[in-house]
Amino acid sequence: MKKLLSYIVNFIIDNNILWPFYYPIIFLMKEVRVNNASQGNGVTILALNPYRFRGDLEDLAQAGFKVLKMPYKWQTRVFYAYKGYNYKDKDLKDHFKNPPANSKIHKDRVRLRGYLSNLLEAIFLKKEINCIIGANIFYNQDFDWAAVAVDIGCPYIVFHRENLVVNKHMHMVTKKYAELLNEIGFCGTSIVFHNNIMKNIYDKYSGVNPSKIHALGSIRMDRYIHILKNNKFKSNNGILLFTFPPSSAIIGKHEDNFGWYELHNEVHTAFVELAIENPKINFIIKNKGVGWEETEALLIKLGALDLDNLIIHGEFYDAQKLILESNVVTGFCSTALLESAIAGKPIIYPFFNEAQNGLYSDYLCFSDALNMFDLATNKSQFKDLLIERFRVSEISKKVMKYRELQFEKHVSSLSSNALQKYSDLIFSEVKRHNINNKNIQTM
Repeated sequence: MKKLLSYIVNFIIDNNILWPFYYPIIFLMKEVRVNNASQGNGVTILALNPYRFRGDLEDLAQAGFKVLKMPYKWQTRVFYAYKGYNYKDKDLKDHFKNPPANSKIHKDRVRLRGYLSNLLEAIFLKKEINCIIGANIFYNQDFDWAAVAVDIGCPYIVFHRENLVVNKHMHMVTKKYAELLNEIGFCGTSIVFHNNIMKNIYDKYSGVNPSKIHALGSIRMDRYIHILKNNKFKSNNGILLFTFPPSSAIIGKHEDNFGWYELHNEVHTAFVELAIENPKINFIIKNKGVGWEETEALLIKLGALDLDNLIIHGEFYDAQKLILESNVVTGFCSTALLESAIAGKPIIYPFFNEAQNGLYSDYLCFSDALNMFDLATNKSQFKDLLIERFRVSEISKKVMKYRELQFEKHVSSLSSNALQKYSDLIFSEVKRHNINNKNIQTM
């Protein structure tokens, strides 16, 4: 079946037949709808891989942008133009981002981009698209779409989703990714990070002109900060755990069994034990999806799924809602801890097992800011602190001030003006290009 589909796609591309992609994409391209949206501002945005934006698209639509979602399956279906891509061709996988000029990947890329140029011009004209956005600099499926869009006069802006650099290892990995971008080049018009830590690394190592690199905060945090400032939440729903896999914040190849294995097992075991010991308290588990299979297997083994007072939510459940409703929070390496911090929640940080091992010092998240949390130095203390802080939740003004500084350092401004900054950037980029911009209104 894959070989047949590959043959069909390549026949379509080689013969420049637009309608087999044009009509399904036009039909399946849905607009983001929101209540009480601002008056339309004349700018239409096409979001690639739209489910990676975690609420940003809805906020942009609320601000008056017309936001369209690119059908992911139809975007990736053109991968069949890369002969061998869907057959796990190792050479193709290793060299996709930076293929040699005489390689089959490069030749296929020239073919594909020639086809996409005609296809996207037709689609952008029909839908009056002014700008496209992606969610990560390095998504393979966005490379060709982005390059072609820019070639035909449409700005491509990356709202990069991975922005948490809270240990030495993450800093080293981020630097390597920036150096990779220097090798492959950036074909877009702008890259947006949440914080200056990321911007400074990419300014220095990516080879991209710093004028194209921005630190604008996080759009989805604006609404959250507004809720916090207006105290529009009730904290009486129990104890919340953000799960983490043994590989949390450990990126790349390492020795076997290098990871937070003991910490992972003891934290989740302690949480289930507490739920059993305290049947009148709600215990909530929120997973991010990454590495969930291993954690889920442990929870099943512990009988967690049989407990009436233990609730498990999946990766797409609203984490901020859970934070606001909870009395106390625990986790290990997640932006959710910073979100919990500015909400004034007691946060129990599991500082035991591998977390106290010097071999892991470069991998320990928030190691330079642990005074934001209540530190538990063993499993027993971890359990005691969760119950104690469930009952007594006050956070000192000094600690809250420090938490706010850390949040602004890593996530977003507490002025809740990220959406305005992103909107200004989009308008600026669109006005510098000449595609479908006759209806744009000034902000």
